[in-house]
Amino acid sequence: MPERYVPKFSHKDWIDHQHRVQAGGEDGLNSRFHQLEAEFADLAQNQINPIIEELGGAAETRHLSLVPALFPDGAKPAWTQGVDMVEKPDAAPEAHGFMNIVLPDGVRVKSLLVTGNKSAGTLTVTLKRRQVGNEGTGAEPLVTSNVLGTPVNAQGDVRIENLSHRHFLTIGITGAANGTARVFCVQIAYE
Repeated sequence: MPERYVPKFSHKDWIDHQHRVQAGGEDGLNSRFHQLEAEFADLAQNQINPIIEELGGAAETRHLSLVPALFPDGAKPAWTQGVDMVEKPDAAPEAHGFMNIVLPDGVRVKSLLVTGNKSAGTLTVTLKRRQVGNEGTGAEPLVTSNVLGTPVNAQGDVRIENLSHRHFLTIGITGAANGTARVFCVQIAYE
C-alpha cells in the first residue's frame, strides 16, 4: 500500500503592487508551475497508480513460459531430462521432479497451463511456495493442473511474495506403467 500523501508544493501568495510577477527566476511563474508538475507526477506515480494497480484496474497479463528442467524428488523415480522437455522413463510407472521458479514480487497469478502428451496415468503439476526459512508445516500449493493444453485458473488472490516465500513447481505422473508421458512447457499467467 502507498505511504500517506504529504504535499510538497506550497504556494506563497503574491501581493498586489508589492510583488512583481515574472516568468523567470526562483520565484517566477515557470518555476512555480514546474514545482506543480513535479507534485502531480509524484502524486500519480507514488499514490494514485499503485492504488489503481492494487484494485486491478491497470494490470497487464504477462506470461512466464518454462521448459521443465527438473531435479529428482527424493527417492521417487525421476523424469528423463531432454533439451526442451521431460519424459517419463519407459519402464517406470511414475516420475516426479521439481524446479525453482522466479516471478516478480507482488504479482497475482491468474492461471497455469501445461503442454505435453500422455497415453496413461495422472499428471499433476503444482505451483507451490514455502517460507524462506522453512517455517510452517511444509509447502503450500497455490495452483494445480491435471490437464494438458487448457489453462487452469488460480482460485482466489494468489500473490507472489518473494520477501517471505520461495516458489517452485512440482511435476509428477502416477499410474502410467505401460504409457508414455512428456511435458513440454509450463506457462504461468500473471498480472
